[in-house]
Amino acid sequence: WGVTVRFRVRGSRLGSLPLAMAREQDLPGLREWTTVILGATVTFLFSYFFYGWAALQALFELDGVYREVCPAEEPLCSDRGSRMIFLYSVDNTVTILSGTIFGILVDRTGPVVLCILGAVLQSLSLLLMGWTDGNPSNVMDPLLLAFVIGGVGGTALMIQSLKLAFIVAPARFALVMTVANCLVDSSSVVPLGLYRLYVAGVSRGAIFTGYAALCFALSMCLAYSWCGKPSARLHATNQQESDAAESKRENLSTSRPRLHGLSVREQLCTVEFAFAVTFMMTMVFRSNAYLGVIKELLQDLGDAKVDNLYTQVLTLLLPASTLLIPLFDICMKRGGFAVTFLVVLFLGLIWNVVMLIPSLGVQVVGFAAFTNFRGLLFASFFTFIGHTFGNRTFGRINSILWFLTFLTSLLMVPLTELSKAWTGDMTAMHVVLLIVCLPAVIMTLLLALHLRKYPAGDIIQSQQSRPEEAQKARPEV
Repeated sequence: WGVTVRFRVRGSRLGSLPLAMAREQDLPGLREWTTVILGATVTFLFSYFFYGWAALQALFELDGVYREVCPAEEPLCSDRGSRMIFLYSVDNTVTILSGTIFGILVDRTGPVVLCILGAVLQSLSLLLMGWTDGNPSNVMDPLLLAFVIGGVGGTALMIQSLKLAFIVAPARFALVMTVANCLVDSSSVVPLGLYRLYVAGVSRGAIFTGYAALCFALSMCLAYSWCGKPSARLHATNQQESDAAESKRENLSTSRPRLHGLSVREQLCTVEFAFAVTFMMTMVFRSNAYLGVIKELLQDLGDAKVDNLYTQVLTLLLPASTLLIPLFDICMKRGGFAVTFLVVLFLGLIWNVVMLIPSLGVQVVGFAAFTNFRGLLFASFFTFIGHTFGNRTFGRINSILWFLTFLTSLLMVPLTELSKAWTGDMTAMHVVLLIVCLPAVIMTLLLALHLRKYPAGDIIQSQQSRPEEAQKARPEV
């Protein structure tokens, strides 16, 4: 018929229908989003609820825990407060150390094992918290054991939540990672609910028994939800990152960040990892130190005289950062990682300076700054780790960071004791927290320069490249 038909490889309309069907199948479905919602719920309720330590400590003190260490005329003596800080410090240290182990485990076995382990250990911990009394004279203090077990169980549940962002579409990666991390902090409001139940007349044993039963049921449901398609998506992502690494070695172009698919050893010798180590060690130490000493600071300022009003205000404000998740997401996508980390440092400066002001009313400003500091810190940091290093080594990179942070956390108790010895209060400790900001500031500036050289490593470049990639992948005639 004298008609010449020409085809291009990317232009065949015949291939468009199967390709569209493949893409539709590749999109996250109901099972993935159910896993995300259930994982977020478990994270909120049971992961790091001890971050609401002020309310939890108030509950234990009202129930007479460690009452024997104080004279009869002074029920809230310094020794009792120190013992409570010790419990928090041990829980925090165990949590960080557990993250080292579970980071390696989640890369090898997936999130299902962590969900089951977290269900068993965290439920057992909550039962011990409800039915045992502290015995500070005994090395095997049952309440101390409860917080050790809870630190392990809570970390297992938290680590699995960091994998949720890898089973959704790339455009939703930063948002889901932000939600997961903000809900970890939001779990700090749970102890306030437990405290209000206790004040309303419910016994400590009944409160923690119900809490333990709910923890076990929801965590086991989450373990089942992770099976099948969600876990398969994680394996597929690993393969894509390995393919990207091979493409880079063959000098083929790829829009993925430069560290995707590389071995852990190769990733450790980078500016990105040097920044991650410095930022996490300093900022997490400062954040956890604030939560550990704020109750004693408020007590010194007279919070007990107003029925722990400011303690309750702090506990209520801690999860408020969840309301700002859209703003956190916008900050990262429009400002990039370097700008976002500078915002984190600025918020940290505010609450640190407020701690040096001996006024209860002014501390509310510090509460507001701290809750946004902490929410944006973990949301942006773990988004950076996931985006920069990829799913394939995400857990192992985190395990190394957790271990180094664990070493730093060992300084918390001796520093608080030295501060009391030098100044009679926590003033020296507050100054130390201010000084340790400097390394993080320097490394953030270096990261900004580095991302200019390798823009694919920034979340802004990632968002801008997606429409171009979609256009290239679209069939043409």
